[in-house]
Amino acid sequence: MPTPAPAIDHRFLLLSLQRALLGAVHPQLRQACVEADTAALHLRLLFEYDGAPDEEAREAASIAAAEVLADLQGPWTLDEEHRAAPLPQRLTGLAHIGYRRWEGG
Repeated sequence: MPTPAPAIDHRFLLLSLQRALLGAVHPQLRQACVEADTAALHLRLLFEYDGAPDEEAREAASIAAAEVLADLQGPWTLDEEHRAAPLPQRLTGLAHIGYRRWEGG
């Protein structure tokens, strides 16, 4: 009988994402979000950018995603999405917002 996956506290996910983003937030990044399906051991990360992200922006976010995945124990899978959301387009997000750029107003 398989052992059930341990529950992941959303605060752990947020702190992990925020730590991973330290020094890696690209000026194009508007928002970074995370959510986890503990039953399926599946992690989702969404990065939303002001326009199409350039290679440097995507790489910085991908490295952060890998660091968050490394913080989890077990055979987790990762769904990492990079989405263009140019201003003034609304951000969509996931369950937990780990970073949101201040945009005035």
